[in-house]
Amino acid sequence: MRIAILGIKGLPGHHGVEVVVDSLLPHLVKLGHEITVYGYRSYSEAEGEYQGTRIVTVNGSSIKALEMISHMWSASLASRKEDYDIVHIHSTDPCLLAGMVRARYGVIATSHGQAYVRKKWGFVARNMSKLAEHFFIRIPDVKTSVSKPLADYYNARYHGGVLHIPNGITMRVKPDAVLLDKWGLKPSDFLFCSAGRIEKTKGLSTLVEAYRRMDTDIPLVIAGGGVATDEEYFKQLKAESPEGVKFVGFLTGDEFFALYAHASVFVFPSEYEAMSMALLEGLSFGTPTVFSDIPENEAVAAGIGFPFRVSDPVDLEAKLRHVLLNPHEAGEKGALAMEKVRANHSWEAIARQYDAIYKMMAERSG
Repeated sequence: MRIAILGIKGLPGHHGVEVVVDSLLPHLVKLGHEITVYGYRSYSEAEGEYQGTRIVTVNGSSIKALEMISHMWSASLASRKEDYDIVHIHSTDPCLLAGMVRARYGVIATSHGQAYVRKKWGFVARNMSKLAEHFFIRIPDVKTSVSKPLADYYNARYHGGVLHIPNGITMRVKPDAVLLDKWGLKPSDFLFCSAGRIEKTKGLSTLVEAYRRMDTDIPLVIAGGGVATDEEYFKQLKAESPEGVKFVGFLTGDEFFALYAHASVFVFPSEYEAMSMALLEGLSFGTPTVFSDIPENEAVAAGIGFPFRVSDPVDLEAKLRHVLLNPHEAGEKGALAMEKVRANHSWEAIARQYDAIYKMMAERSG
């Protein structure tokens, strides 16, 4: 089928939704689909051919408040000029313009979270995002959510109709520990947190306070920054962090995955997520994982990690100490986590779930 993907910034993927789409593409192409991705001209590194997919870039406003809606407008107009079987919109906010797109077999939209929950958003932006949620529910022919708790929320509030399809992960071989030399780190002798974009809802203030309370010589490494980071908050966080906290910036590739693979503990303190790729990465390497007990994290990591009360630095400190002092228990849970992630979060299997939906949409329209 000819499928248009709208609502993402572009490819290759560096954050969140873009990483999800980037990971899915090769498997959807292998299943025989002809895919076009519409991305922001200001973001996309690729144009033309990418992993068997056609990339089309469109212009939009550089003003932050107008960036998404202006690019979605341009992408919607561009997609209407071609004959697609299915249009797949990723994220709920772009669904504000879902009525503009047309496809032979209909429109599917995937929720990757509720953007209006994030603390950095102002009153107008939050309310536009809430409005977009109603469009997400009412306009697309098929709705999915990467988060089981979020799908349950939609189905309870809006009386059903949202399917749960989780995110996947690429199982990787541990990179060589020599890559840690760049930061003067030793294997199994540092704590690691991957935050992606750095903002208040990532729980980093809670983590830094817990680390301060531990009064330990073990370094705390925090990776993240780049696009969509709250620079004012990031500057304040760095200024208030004790000695021993290392901010290594936004990373990709083997250097990044070496930090996951060789940490003594992976810490995921986020206050809000839909379904975090970072949490899946930590679990996939079998690294003992301490995570905030929000429902979205529990849905992924319950029984295979160590939960702490969200936004509670005292409880986080206690859980970190427990994991460090009980290496046998931590190792057993890490091994179990690796097995569970491999079994339940294969990108190939997830692509087949989307493929089944696409085929169902075609049969229903035919």
